[in-house]
Amino acid sequence: MTDGQLDLPFDTPYQMGENPLLWTPRDIWVRLSQRLMSFLGEDRRIEYKRAEKVHFDDFTTYLSAFSNTPDGGTIVFGATSKGEATGCAAAGINLRNRLEQCHTKMCPQAKPEVKIVPVVIEGSEDYCIAIYIPYVGKLVETNKGEAWIRYGDSRHKMSDEERRDFRATRQELSFEMEKAPYKYPDEFDLKIINDFCDKFREREGRKNWTNEEILLDRHLVSSDGKSVAPLNSLVLLAAKDPLKTIPGCRVRIQRFATDHEGTGNTYSPIRDKFIEGNLVNIIAGSTELIEDLNYDVTWLNKDGKFVTTPEYPKWAWHEALINACVHRSYSFSGTEITIKFFPERLEIESPGGFVPPVNENTIYKTRASRNHHTMDALRYLGYVLMAREGTRRIRESMQDWGLPDPQFKQEAIYGVVVRVTLRNDHETRKRSTDRDVAQFFGVELWKSLQEHEIKIAAYAFRNKTIQVSEAQRLTGRTWSTSKKDLERLARKGVLIFVQGEFQRDPKAHYAINNVFS
Repeated sequence: MTDGQLDLPFDTPYQMGENPLLWTPRDIWVRLSQRLMSFLGEDRRIEYKRAEKVHFDDFTTYLSAFSNTPDGGTIVFGATSKGEATGCAAAGINLRNRLEQCHTKMCPQAKPEVKIVPVVIEGSEDYCIAIYIPYVGKLVETNKGEAWIRYGDSRHKMSDEERRDFRATRQELSFEMEKAPYKYPDEFDLKIINDFCDKFREREGRKNWTNEEILLDRHLVSSDGKSVAPLNSLVLLAAKDPLKTIPGCRVRIQRFATDHEGTGNTYSPIRDKFIEGNLVNIIAGSTELIEDLNYDVTWLNKDGKFVTTPEYPKWAWHEALINACVHRSYSFSGTEITIKFFPERLEIESPGGFVPPVNENTIYKTRASRNHHTMDALRYLGYVLMAREGTRRIRESMQDWGLPDPQFKQEAIYGVVVRVTLRNDHETRKRSTDRDVAQFFGVELWKSLQEHEIKIAAYAFRNKTIQVSEAQRLTGRTWSTSKKDLERLARKGVLIFVQGEFQRDPKAHYAINNVFS
């Protein structure tokens, strides 16, 4: 090194300003070299395999997995898991031939591309075999009838339900367009159907269209010219008993006292209820229960004032609920949507993965739907905005309340789910639930209080003190009435009056009676 110079680590196999983390699997395959391999370890895009003993059944699962994963993937034979070249020459030319021909018999729908990457090992020329496996866009199965997919840096064998959902989201097969074994109109809620048809006629100017013409046009029924057959899309929208054929058509709503569900003896939700029926009834019933479980909190807003609101804004959780109902996979017939309240977060889990090209990084700018016709019908009924608007509304409503942005994540734990997480930022807020307050004062006393008295007592519990003007603002009652409310709570022993230095001193207030502590 010359005096005055810095020894900077610029010896990289890519140009300054490039970020190899943003390269696609094909970018990696095209530019692959021995130096690049040493910089790129295994991740979701690339796998390395030694060439001494190749397991072709295992290789076949990669052919299926990368073919079913957006962007595909690259697999390199003749290297360690860290990208250190070990070479393929010793394995003989037969290895290359077998790798190139493997897919024709063992995974014929895959479309691999093969190239040789020259390498030098201990001064001797050798080579690696790099295979790029592109995303095909329809389900690719092995000769054993198995289908695999890539989640993160691991392979996952798809269940029958997952394969069915995969086909549905790639337009190979649509669950909502399948004929349903229901009698029309006997087994359907005609009020919902009439409301939908009236909204359609009004919005589209089709005043002379019959209900049947509208249902046919909106792909909710099919017809052979003699009779009308309901489709699954109509079952989801308006069947009296959709659980007869779609047992997962329900929402489970739970509230937990701790940050984890617990297991066995520790599993004890405060509330646990199922909301069943068609989507119109599910949305209405779930909305009512969530509003009841969405406890009030008091927090300091950007204007420096304490305000009392529910833990989460309705725009956020309501849009997340509707998105789950509309975009979930009903091919996962035995799995319901779950909504779980924890002290510091709310989780909405929807069966099925993201619908390509949507993922957690493109959720705010990309549109795609799994149940398009069902979503369209709910849009006429006023439940659904366009896809991107719903997710944006969730984020914006959380930001308006000073809460963290929602998290959208796909996971494969007990089947593939998309989880939306809303956090209430409870550590920076003075948080208290009605349940907590009731335990503090005693349940029997709490039950005896009127609704406006509960609001006052809960506010005083959170803030330790309360003045008449605060009680007035909290309940919407007059100043003199609020004064009487506070005096009544003092007589009940809930509050004590703390007098100021002189009459009508603004420092005078009511405080929590410490006898309950």
